[in-house]
Amino acid sequence: MEKSDLKELRKAVKSTKDNIVTWVYGVYVDSENNPCWEDVRRLSDMEDAERFRHLGIFARGLSTGIGKDSFPVGLGRQNEELIALREAEGRDVAEFEEFRDRLLSEYVHTEPYYAALANVYYDVPAKSGDGRKLEDGDSVYIGLLLLICPAKLSKPALGLTENRVAELDRRWQIGSPVSGFLYPAFSDRGEDRNTVLIHSAAPEDEDCIRGMFDIPDESCPVGMKTQKAVFASLIDQMDMDLECAAAVAAGVAEKSAEEGVTVIGREDVRKIAEAAGADTETFDEIYESTVGDTEISAAAASGTYVLIKTDSALIRIPSERAQLVRTGRIGGRDYIMIPADGEVTLNGAAVTAAPEDGPLI
Repeated sequence: MEKSDLKELRKAVKSTKDNIVTWVYGVYVDSENNPCWEDVRRLSDMEDAERFRHLGIFARGLSTGIGKDSFPVGLGRQNEELIALREAEGRDVAEFEEFRDRLLSEYVHTEPYYAALANVYYDVPAKSGDGRKLEDGDSVYIGLLLLICPAKLSKPALGLTENRVAELDRRWQIGSPVSGFLYPAFSDRGEDRNTVLIHSAAPEDEDCIRGMFDIPDESCPVGMKTQKAVFASLIDQMDMDLECAAAVAAGVAEKSAEEGVTVIGREDVRKIAEAAGADTETFDEIYESTVGDTEISAAAASGTYVLIKTDSALIRIPSERAQLVRTGRIGGRDYIMIPADGEVTLNGAAVTAAPEDGPLI
C-alpha cells in the first residue's frame, strides 16, 4: 500500500463536495463498557457542523504516515463478516449488533469512547498516461472505516449560568481518533481484501484491532515508540562517535525523504553507516540482536530533529543537517561544535557568534 493511495482516498473522504462517505454507524460507550447510544445515519442527513466534524475524524484516521500511525497488515483470511456488512443500507441498528458486540469485547478502556464506522463508496477515477485524473472510472472501491475516539472531561471553568457567574458543569467531549482500521485496504487504487490498514496513535490499542481480525502477534505492526527504541539501540550498539552518529542520522533523513521510501531496512542502514565511516565489521550480528525482524519505518528512524544531550546542555539540529556537527578540544576540554551560519540569535535577540578579537582556536 502506497502513500499516494492513502492520500487520494483521504482527500476524497475529506471533501464535502464528493460525499463518498454514505452512512455512519455510531455507538457511544460509557466507562463501564455499556453502549449508551447507537444509531445509523446517512452522512447527508447530518447537520452541516456535525457532518464536517465526522469528516475531520475520518480524514485523521486515514493518516498518510505509513509506519508511523498507519500500518498495512496482511490477513490470513478475508473478513467475510465485514465484507457483508459494507453492503448494509445503513437503516437498521440490528445489522450492526454482531460488530458492536465484537468491539465491546475487544476494546479495553477506562473512559467513555465514541466509535464511528463509516461506509466509504469511492468511484475511482481513471488516470491518463501522464497521471492526470479523468472524469470517468471503471472501478468502485467500497470499504469500512472504523475510528475509535476516547471522550475526555472538559476542563473546569467559570461561566454565566442562571444569571450569575458560577462553576460550569463539566461534560464528556469526544476527542481525536486513537485507533481504527480501513478494510479492505485501498491499494493500487482498488480493494485488497487480504490486507487491513490499521490506524494506531496509541500502541496499547492495537490489541483491539488485532483481536477483531484475528491477527497473530507476530504479524501485528510494532508501534512507533518501540521502533524508535529499537533503532536507537542499534546505533548505540554500533559504538559510533558523535560525528559518525550525526552523519548516520543525516544519511537516514536523506534516505527517508526519497520518494516512495517508507521503511529503512538492513542494507539501507549498512550503506549509510559505511558512508559515514562507521565500523560495520560486526554489523549483521548487531542488527540481528537489536532489530531482528522488526520493521523500522522511515518516520521512526528519522525524526525532524537530532537531539544531542550532555549534562549541561541540550542541542537540537534539523536531521538533514546533522552531518555539520563536529567535535574538538579547546583548552584541554572536549566541545561539540556546529557552524554559525547566517544570523545568530539568543532568545530572539541578534548576537555576534565570534569574539571581536578573533577566533578562539
